Amino acid sequence: MRREYADTYRGWPVAPRNQQHPVRGSYLDPRTRGKYHEGIDVSVRDDRPERGAPPGCSHRVFALEGGEVWRVIRPRAVGKEGIVRIGHFGYGHVSPVVRLGERIRPGQLVAWTVAGGWHLHLSEWHFPGGNRDRRIGVNPLARDGKIQPYVDLALPVIYEIRFTTPASPPWRTVLGSAFFPDLAVGVDPSRLSGLVDVRARIEDPQSFNGWLDRFPHLTTTHHPARVRLTVTRLDDGARVVDRDVFTSDVSLGPDGPHPIPISNHFAPGCRQNLRVPTALKQDKPGQGQLWFRLFARPGDPYWDTTRERNGRYRLRVTAWDLARNKRAKTVEATIKN
Repeated sequence: MRREYADTYRGWPVAPRNQQHPVRGSYLDPRTRGKYHEGIDVSVRDDRPERGAPPGCSHRVFALEGGEVWRVIRPRAVGKEGIVRIGHFGYGHVSPVVRLGERIRPGQLVAWTVAGGWHLHLSEWHFPGGNRDRRIGVNPLARDGKIQPYVDLALPVIYEIRFTTPASPPWRTVLGSAFFPDLAVGVDPSRLSGLVDVRARIEDPQSFNGWLDRFPHLTTTHHPARVRLTVTRLDDGARVVDRDVFTSDVSLGPDGPHPIPISNHFAPGCRQNLRVPTALKQDKPGQGQLWFRLFARPGDPYWDTTRERNGRYRLRVTAWDLARNKRAKTVEATIKN
């Protein structure tokens, strides 16, 4: 999706604006109540508030794009969470310092982060036909986006590809984070039949962690930006599947152009990263775990092996991150219906 902005400003929404900052929550992460994370979480150190921070606040927030303030929620008390929306961007968990209708220049101070959350929530939208009421969420970390510099030299990691019986229990909330319980039973890939849930644990470590390196239990991995599945029938070399099963450039939620229910995309076994206050309080690693359904389509999350011939197949999973680093993994399976 082509990005069009009102100006050429590039940077980060917190200081220093010309340097990369750690991001703990990535776009389309699983969140509580079975929802996607429609933004990114730019980390800030609440234990080191900036000089001049109002009570209950910690870091200055700067506009990534100029324009009119088209929405603002300003709580009566300083230090209580509100929101600011300017141009294509929304700033959440903030105490605003701007007013509705005010004209803002790029790089201008628009809010303070509210202390206690250790992050700024940043959203970005595409407005089809220029209509903000029809906005579609997009990934603020996209290569052609406003946030620069962003460097990631680490390759995605495909830990495992697993074959199980179908299962889709309700999402739960554990320690304030989303958890998708795994109640399925593993199946032998050499004897597949009927409906099979094919899952892959894929994560994207970040080469840049910034100040999070001083707090190892706060570091997290992201999910890949793109996952592609290729299935080849080995007796004749025919490709029976060759498609992307996940991309993180645009919303997959109900407001997106091609909605996919979160339980069709993420697989049981998923666990959201712990929030910083929880990880600090528990004094335990905050890293979650991400599993993907490889055959997911809207309303159809499983591989229906009855649609294919009996025989041997090779499944190749390829994952890319936002910096276009790539990793692939293959497994073989046999259908015996």
